[in-house]
Amino acid sequence: MKKTDFKPQQLSLFNRYPTNYQSNLFTESRQEFTELEKKIVTLLVNQLGNMAVQGQVQPNVNVVVTIPYSELTKDRYDRITEAAESLSNKRISFKDDRNGQFIFITPFPFVQSLLIEGRRLIEIKLLADVVPHFAALGQRYTKYDLDVMLSLTSVYAQRMFEIVSMNFHIKKMRFTYLVDELRNILNCPATYRYVDFKINALEMAQRELRQKADIILEWQPSRKEGKRVVELEFEIKTVQQLAVEGVKEDALIINTMSPNELVIKGYEVMANYQLKSWQKDAIVTDMTLLETLLRLHSEFLNGLRPEVKNRNKYLAKSLGLDKLKSPKAVTPAVHSPVEPQISFASSTSASRSGEAKIGSIIGRIIPLKESK
Repeated sequence: MKKTDFKPQQLSLFNRYPTNYQSNLFTESRQEFTELEKKIVTLLVNQLGNMAVQGQVQPNVNVVVTIPYSELTKDRYDRITEAAESLSNKRISFKDDRNGQFIFITPFPFVQSLLIEGRRLIEIKLLADVVPHFAALGQRYTKYDLDVMLSLTSVYAQRMFEIVSMNFHIKKMRFTYLVDELRNILNCPATYRYVDFKINALEMAQRELRQKADIILEWQPSRKEGKRVVELEFEIKTVQQLAVEGVKEDALIINTMSPNELVIKGYEVMANYQLKSWQKDAIVTDMTLLETLLRLHSEFLNGLRPEVKNRNKYLAKSLGLDKLKSPKAVTPAVHSPVEPQISFASSTSASRSGEAKIGSIIGRIIPLKESK
């Protein structure tokens, strides 16, 4: 039998990689997939993209990928079977900027379900001329976390996650899209008005990205034609970035406060921690310790130190309180012992002025939720 020049490249064993790699061409294509179909495609990309990274994609060769049902569900195999069946009819369209035309592709003409040694598998064949649309990474490509993608339940969130990841990968935190172009990429219904597009696609994706990917995605109109919004500018921020910005903003305000105002706020902050009176006095009489206290408190409440389980213990160690000893009690000759009080030279109005400034840092930006 004569050998053909095009032989399938069979992946004998599914190997789950933590990171997906795909071409930007695929990222910005119009895809007709449902949420579950998209998850199947995501796992296919997981195999194909990592093959490309490792230099294992052979030119002019069909590729066959097998995906275990268990990667997609624990028990709803019927839903996976339905999604796999419909996948073979779905199209992808790629915009050709050179001539303004679209290329329409049905990328998965061969999809079947297999049962091998008690394991249910999906087998998908990609024809050789389709493979580069997924795996031609080039100098710029889209890179994202597989688990995050699989956790998303809206196809709009899935697609926006790819677009955000494409830009985030090259540290492009601001980018623009024409509204009609983005509607096309997201495969929005033609009946969608702008308000429908905003609520059902963008805002839905925004919520899921915040909740499941720790990504804050904001946008605003960047160009209008009359009252019609024709272009949007997007900005990407991570929860980590917001936390860092919050701490920096707190630090700037703290630097404008007088020593008396710092002491007042220091006592307010220390009420959230298990500190003894003599430890509190040691902190407020040492400006370095006081500033460290306020910084750590800001970092805790902004979520910058999620690894700290016992804040009291961490605070005591950071301030060196664990190495200090309680001062010996001195018995007054006449009066009963009283807790030391700190007097301030500033007027009451000045103190209140300080409190007003503090409100914007600890009250508004990082409210004291943890008071017991």
